[in-house]
Amino acid sequence: MVDNAANRALRTMDLIPYILENPGVSIIKLAKQFSVTEKQIESDLQLVFMCGLPGYTPYELIDLIFEDGVVSIIDPQVLDKPRRFTKSELVVIALGLQLLGELSASDSARLSKIKLLSNKITQLGGSNSIIFAPSSSKSPFVEVISKAITNKKSLTMQYQSLVKDEVSIRTVFPHNLYFMNGNLYLSAMDLAAKADRVFKVELIKTCEVGDDISSEVVNDSNSTLEVVLDVQKTYKNFIERNSSIITAVEEQKNCFRVHLKLSNLEWLKRSILSNSPGIKVISPSLLAKEVATLATSLLASYQAVKPI
Repeated sequence: MVDNAANRALRTMDLIPYILENPGVSIIKLAKQFSVTEKQIESDLQLVFMCGLPGYTPYELIDLIFEDGVVSIIDPQVLDKPRRFTKSELVVIALGLQLLGELSASDSARLSKIKLLSNKITQLGGSNSIIFAPSSSKSPFVEVISKAITNKKSLTMQYQSLVKDEVSIRTVFPHNLYFMNGNLYLSAMDLAAKADRVFKVELIKTCEVGDDISSEVVNDSNSTLEVVLDVQKTYKNFIERNSSIITAVEEQKNCFRVHLKLSNLEWLKRSILSNSPGIKVISPSLLAKEVATLATSLLASYQAVKPI
């Protein structure tokens, strides 16, 4: 992040209340707390010496002491309280706490702390406090999946595939749960395909925790390939569904340049063809040739069928 004047001003507004709460705090700890260098903290403290209320005599300026690497505030003027969150920040924090609460249903102690903090956050807006509509799409398997992730165990589940319109039994090694555009997804390694997959949690029909997964199986899936695709903007759902294997997205004039890392190309070939002509392979060139060959073969098969 560029350390411009606005960032320094905001950091200073947070710095003074923090020092008041932690009198005698060291410059080393302040630098670590605010993710800047010790030199930058010293520069910020020197700036504070020249800040205060109108009049700007020694009586209206902020008074602090920092020597021998230790900092204390004597007179903070009006900066003795932390700055308020913006409405957008409050919404983001409240949503994050709600999601953490859903993922911590099995840990009553943690859930109690999250609810307590969430109640405080949602009331900070006063009359504009945050109100959540009841969710009708919460999966009953979140707790089971979270348990498997924590204990590094496999999951066996019945999954409704939207692409093939069929229910299949999958055994997976779960990596993590994440939200994207209001939907909950599971990133996991499909043990049969030996490749990473993304599953929409609401499409899971049944789910149960399985056995421990050996480190050898997990390590075998770590050999990844790097792929670059151009995805037309009308096909951005491809990016949403596969965000767990996407390392970078660059917006261009008519498309998104998408960088992926994955361990199996067979699935990707089918996905590219099913989204044709919205996805173009940029690299590796061998993948582009294989997709073109497969597309030519499929077109030839359709042309060979005589109309009735």
